[in-house]
Amino acid sequence: MAEKRFRTLVWVVFGYSLVVILWGYFLRVSESGDGCGTDWPLCLGSVVPEAAGFPTWVEYIHRVSSGVVLLLVLGMAVWARRGFARGHAVRAAAGASLLLTVTESLFGAALVAFGLVAEDVSAARIAIRPFHVANTFSLMAALALTAWWAQRGVATIPSWKHPRGRGLLLALAGLLLIAATGSWTGLAGTAFPVATLAEGIGQYLNPEHLLIYLRVTHPVIALVVIALVGRMAISLTRSSSPPATRRLALAACALGIIQLVLGPLTIVLLYPTALRLVHLAAADLLWISLVLLASEVLTATPEESSRPPPGSARTRPGAALP
Repeated sequence: MAEKRFRTLVWVVFGYSLVVILWGYFLRVSESGDGCGTDWPLCLGSVVPEAAGFPTWVEYIHRVSSGVVLLLVLGMAVWARRGFARGHAVRAAAGASLLLTVTESLFGAALVAFGLVAEDVSAARIAIRPFHVANTFSLMAALALTAWWAQRGVATIPSWKHPRGRGLLLALAGLLLIAATGSWTGLAGTAFPVATLAEGIGQYLNPEHLLIYLRVTHPVIALVVIALVGRMAISLTRSSSPPATRRLALAACALGIIQLVLGPLTIVLLYPTALRLVHLAAADLLWISLVLLASEVLTATPEESSRPPPGSARTRPGAALP
């Protein structure tokens, strides 16, 4: 019964944290990051702001909801520490979730304190964005793995010493690179808006800022990495992998294709807020699906993850072996 309650808790924490992360995206896209001024943890010098405008409430809600995340993750980590032995996968993932939640809060505090929010396009903000994004994505991975491993009874942390380990690690690193360059692209779209697509193209002829150059890297890297993810996912769907592995591979492949549609569409429609949020949410789901896929593959034996399915050309009687 206690294990069931713990599993319920970690899934709730994971789901709620995703909602808070998406609200953080809205905060950034709506340019509400300076809604509470440079005060932290207070907002405009108060615990609860009075006569506040829209940006202030967006920022305030994000701070309060993020504080709830910290408390929930703390409770989850304490429960995992008491309920699982040292070295257990769930305990390790819960501990990592707590550490990354704290560092995520510190990133937020630093951005506010130094004014690296809203329309700021300083070198400091450009430099810190990839690290902040990497921390956010690592937090999502730790929370997802805590829930996944608790649900599936995984006790040992998977090892990268697997025939597919290097490819999976490369794909995950590639998605982090997409997210980092995507943060530059989003910042450029917010700081340097355009009224027409032609005007946007014209920005490259007479660039106003370094961000105009940096955002070009995002679609190029996205094409290469998603092609890599798709190829790997398709190969896993054709093997005799367990059903969960094949479903996650299909999900990663489908989400990658969706991203290749959403990205250009966002540019053509001149960065509408709703579409940007959908694009960011799909990026999170793609990342989570690949993290869980890596977990499933790495916890399987090499034979299970590479053997072709029954009835394929490689398993039919008399079929030539490679």
